[in-house]
Amino acid sequence: MTNTFSFDSEAYDFWPLYQAIQKYYPIGIPKNYDEGIHREYQGYKALERLLVENIHDEKTWKSNWVSFTKKMGLELGKKAFGTTYGQAPSYSAYLLLDWKNNGNRSNSKELHFSVSLLGNYFQIYGVEKTQLSYDDGPIPYQVENVKEIIVSPIDDFKTYFEAVEEKIKEQFKGYRLVPFSIGQTMIKGLEVYHLDKENCTVNMAMFNDFVGYGDQIMEVELRGDQNYGMDGWKK
Repeated sequence: MTNTFSFDSEAYDFWPLYQAIQKYYPIGIPKNYDEGIHREYQGYKALERLLVENIHDEKTWKSNWVSFTKKMGLELGKKAFGTTYGQAPSYSAYLLLDWKNNGNRSNSKELHFSVSLLGNYFQIYGVEKTQLSYDDGPIPYQVENVKEIIVSPIDDFKTYFEAVEEKIKEQFKGYRLVPFSIGQTMIKGLEVYHLDKENCTVNMAMFNDFVGYGDQIMEVELRGDQNYGMDGWKK
């Protein structure tokens, strides 16, 4: 489902999102860790500082994010699990909405959300997945299969999706939801530093690669309105 970044410019204005990406990534310049110039780009140096100040600084990270997600989980009656990692330019976590176990098979429903460090933007999506655990071999391992991605407030996810969206907007004033359809568009020549991929998506640049490329989720059912959140970008 991945397509090139574009939008109806007469009705919407997504240029601030593109400009935020362009500010931190040298679009169109191939990445080369040995002799490339990526790491000399001023935007990349600024991105590194943001990661250090907001994530690597444990006190700031806990104050800005951990306390927020913990409080959210308590208020909504669901356990929050942090997924922030040091090289992705966002805070992230998920609420475990449901979990059922049957032998070596478990089914879960999770509501994931991220807040970007590169601009006033956030994302929310739900995941239904199955996990199989094998402990009878020489090395125990697990196999995870994402069955559905929920991209707007529907069905069992509706109440929590809307609640998380509201709480993020209350905590992070002026932040806007990036519609799934826009987040999964690709920008040609965009390479994200911590990923070994070419032509990355908006979501990869602003948040993380948890959703992946369009071709990686072709076998996954997408439920909901992929354009949910577009109203926040109207001219």
